[in-house]
Amino acid sequence: MEQHDWLVQTDNLSAKTVSGATWSAVARAGQQGVSLLSTAILARLLPPSAYGLLGMATVVIGFIEIFKDLGTSSALIQRQELTHELTSSVFWANILLGVLATGVSVGIAPWVAIFYREPQVTPVMAVLSISFVISSLSIVQGVLLTREMAFNKLARIELTATAVAAIVGISMAASGAGVWSLVALSLTSTIAGTILLWTALPWRPRRHLDWGELRSISAYSLNLSGFNIVNYFARNADNLLIGRYLGATALGYYSLAYRLMLYPLQNVSWVLGRVLFPAFAQIQHDNPRFRQAYLRVCAIIAAITFPLMLGMLVTAEPLVAAVLGSKWMPIVPLLMILALVGALQSVGTTVGHIYMAKGRTDWMFRWGLGAGALAVASFVAGLPWGITGVATAYAIASFVLAYPNFAIPFRLIDLRVRALPLALWPGLKYCLVMVGSVTLLRIALAWLRITQPWVVLISASLVGATIYAVLMLWKKPPVMRDLVRLLPWEQIPVLRRAVLYLGLVEW
Repeated sequence: MEQHDWLVQTDNLSAKTVSGATWSAVARAGQQGVSLLSTAILARLLPPSAYGLLGMATVVIGFIEIFKDLGTSSALIQRQELTHELTSSVFWANILLGVLATGVSVGIAPWVAIFYREPQVTPVMAVLSISFVISSLSIVQGVLLTREMAFNKLARIELTATAVAAIVGISMAASGAGVWSLVALSLTSTIAGTILLWTALPWRPRRHLDWGELRSISAYSLNLSGFNIVNYFARNADNLLIGRYLGATALGYYSLAYRLMLYPLQNVSWVLGRVLFPAFAQIQHDNPRFRQAYLRVCAIIAAITFPLMLGMLVTAEPLVAAVLGSKWMPIVPLLMILALVGALQSVGTTVGHIYMAKGRTDWMFRWGLGAGALAVASFVAGLPWGITGVATAYAIASFVLAYPNFAIPFRLIDLRVRALPLALWPGLKYCLVMVGSVTLLRIALAWLRITQPWVVLISASLVGATIYAVLMLWKKPPVMRDLVRLLPWEQIPVLRRAVLYLGLVEW
């Protein structure tokens, strides 16, 4: 065994990381499964304009949310030792910020409605803003569970909150509540999550607010907040521009396509990133171990997200027709374009954990300014060609920024950029074979005049998944070793038998 074989080591950190990744994956899979089901149901109950209204409000709500904790939660995770004085001070500061965020959101709601020329945005924003105060009550609790890597508790909390919210949202949509069903879904998730976090953790804040304690983490947290502000604006400028110049229906199409693109990305990159940030923070001074861990994590992410995103690319038309219905067919070209962006971003977003674990959020902020400016310029350039033009321009900008996006943070851990594609290639080449096979299958089905969306989608998905899995199991690239270790195969009899039968237990 290599000295720094990060995922194989049997030390406490490695065990917690693998367990945390497994539990986070279970929670995320459950959450996204519920979300996909509720999205499919709600898409048939609600018009595109309802999603457009929510999109208009959440662009601004999401921006204000960045100020909710000013990066203090990440600062607490990165800090190697915590005191009760610091955590209590952060708790009360977050409540003050939550109250302020709610007040600002309610105050500017009429102006946002004027900007969009849509009066209904005002009440939607006002109600959604309540979530700032509610969620601020549980930020520290979530941080403490994350630091302890108690992802089993977090998994149960998040899955329960998502399920309750989905039931409320679908029930209201079925009763004709329109956009308010989406608002209720969002608020219910926040309320349920906050209650469950308080129940799960015995920690309670002291009546202590020390500004000196807060100043000790201010440089880290404010630079991170600065990046989050710039990054959020850059990532949502497309929604602002489309909503303002192309209308609610166009924004509804675009926002739903973007959400579908994010499902695979969030299911994998978000899950591993959430676990890896506290783990990276604990090895922040060990660059050889950091480099090895980072490359292996990127290979794991790519082995899962690349086939999902490229599979979405080649099955976009039957996917939309079968799952969402014919009224959503205009999003097909958007999905095809955004699938490529999602594949790139699934790996590209991991660099943020390098900046944060190394305590260099100042570098992160400066990168965000330059990259954000180019992204916004691409949205403006693509706007005259409609939502497809915006998506295309965004894709071009994303690929232009790819090299510096990796090269700059890699300097912090002495990692060469060329090492990344070498780490990703073993899984990527089998993914490309899968894409070619699915494309040929679709051509054959069309020649046989088999065009039913469900038949095409299921056939393509089964063939693609089978080819990719067979190639991975047959060739056994290095990433398969780590994928097997992340599976809870010892606890699940079916997985255990499969691993033993396939001869993977030796890893």
